[in-house]
Amino acid sequence: MDIFSFTVHFTDEESCRLHYKAQRDKEGVTCNRCGGTSHYWLKNKWAYQCKSCEARQTLRSGTIMENSNLSFLIWYKTICLMSATKKGFSSKEIQRQLGLKRYEPVWSMVHKIREAMGQRDQRYTLEGMIEADEGYFSVEASAVEC
Repeated sequence: MDIFSFTVHFTDEESCRLHYKAQRDKEGVTCNRCGGTSHYWLKNKWAYQCKSCEARQTLRSGTIMENSNLSFLIWYKTICLMSATKKGFSSKEIQRQLGLKRYEPVWSMVHKIREAMGQRDQRYTLEGMIEADEGYFSVEASAVEC
């Protein structure tokens, strides 16, 4: 997604929260206390409540946004900036672009996003015939002995 389409889709804090909730609902929410997967959505609290133990869990619980005071819109803008270019942005540049005063929360947010992106990339492996810079390479699967 480029920056222009980002600004059309995510105009304010509520649009980011609604999108994030839809993604959480799609993946499923697990209770931190009992491990249950059935929840009620408490709209006035912006939290899930477990049907079995009635424990509440915020929208950020169990995600990289947990314990962050930065808004969903700031997180979404940062993710957009970090994924828009190949070269990337420094934490200082993101702080400047978003007009934030404190550096430490921005640094923490950027490192959490980078770690999550790295974990996601580890799930994908290359298989079969691969073309890289006009060269072809075959990848063979090797059996790993334990």
